[in-house]
Amino acid sequence: MNPTHDELTPKICSKNSYRGVTMATFKKAAALALLLAAPFCSASPTHETAKKFIIYEYIPYSAHVAGGEVSTDPSLKPYLESLGIHRVDVVYLPRFMTDGHPDKKKIEGIAKSAIAIPGIPVSFDTEFGQRFKPETVIPGVSEILSIYHHYNTATPAGVYGTAPQDSYEWGPGVPAKFDAINQRYASVARQVDFLSPVLYNYNGGDTAAWKFAADYNMAAAKKYNTGKPIVPYIDIAIVLKKNEFSGDNTGPIPVRMLTEAEMHSRLQTLYDLGASGCIVWASTRFRTPDGKAP
Repeated sequence: MNPTHDELTPKICSKNSYRGVTMATFKKAAALALLLAAPFCSASPTHETAKKFIIYEYIPYSAHVAGGEVSTDPSLKPYLESLGIHRVDVVYLPRFMTDGHPDKKKIEGIAKSAIAIPGIPVSFDTEFGQRFKPETVIPGVSEILSIYHHYNTATPAGVYGTAPQDSYEWGPGVPAKFDAINQRYASVARQVDFLSPVLYNYNGGDTAAWKFAADYNMAAAKKYNTGKPIVPYIDIAIVLKKNEFSGDNTGPIPVRMLTEAEMHSRLQTLYDLGASGCIVWASTRFRTPDGKAP
């Protein structure tokens, strides 16, 4: 299935505040997304209407901030939905794998559940195998998508950072390292309904480096020539330098949240590069400078 941009349900999302998601932040993000999707006046007379820019969220927190107070009534996701912010189902390995292999029954359940709750796209986190050996990754991804589409051809499904591959921290050596390997994942690009390169803040607060990475990964997705929506993952925070905290791969991750200007810049850049939208992601492990969950 190759969905049109309209078939991916609009979702408006942005960054978190110091201790919760502020109403003002999300209202500004909503206004920006509406601006990007609405008719506009341009210096170029050929641009009479703006293309749609569809924003999804995966923010696994329970509270938001309204009127200066932390509130869980309603909880975060219903609150976001009340602002026109909807969900994407990010599916992690335990939900679709058993003993290191795709689990048909689990994937069937995901597909059927997606039918029962229309309007929520599915994104499988297919981080398994050795990514520089595509033969250890592609067969499993292909099986997952084949099973899913056998039971559900109505709800769009994609995969996290597989086609193209997640290039991580930007540097001058990235193109040489990833150009060839990305083309080896072309079969995955043909199976998914939308492409999701990963554009997290791997270079910290270096916005210029983030834009270089966005340029490269958007171009890499377009090289597949599928005509499918490109919906990158971005995140809401910048991880503090390793020498500023102690931790491990399972513990809390100290972060600072993106500023409004930083988030605005990322959304505008993706729009200008031709993305159909983005998935704004947050980790349950993120911790603000006071040690609390956002």
